[in-house]
Amino acid sequence: MRRAGAAVVASIGAAGLIVTVVGTFLPWLRSGEARRNSYASFGLLRRLIGFPGPAELLLCAWPLLGAVCAVVVLVAIAGLPRVAAGSALLVAAWSGTVAGGALAHDPVGLVRVDALGPIVTLSGSATAAVAAILALTSQAAPAVGGTNRERASRRALRPKR
Repeated sequence: MRRAGAAVVASIGAAGLIVTVVGTFLPWLRSGEARRNSYASFGLLRRLIGFPGPAELLLCAWPLLGAVCAVVVLVAIAGLPRVAAGSALLVAAWSGTVAGGALAHDPVGLVRVDALGPIVTLSGSATAAVAAILALTSQAAPAVGGTNRERASRRALRPKR
């Protein structure tokens, strides 16, 4: 992937992370007329019913999601695209799992999942994941010298001394 292509993929990945974070502030839970974003919903649900094992860890760390996304973007800006892509893939898996899990729950009485927040978060996660996979699987040309094939063909064309 050339520099321009890498910049496009990085921009798409950053946009996906931004959409992911925006989705966390949209409604996730509806109880009667009250709507709660993911932070209020998970705090309430953790206090009321708790979550077993890994789900508890994913939800306890949830308030850090925005900061983690910002760090991923800063790592990409710092010139570490593969580290940023790997981190973005982990963040996308984390946020996608939580959003997908929320969408899978059935309503209980008057309490139901408001699909807007989880769907926006899930779509941002999917976008970030696709960009991260593209960045990790691309044959990125080194900044100097080109690909191995290009260097080999230049060596073959060089005059012998």
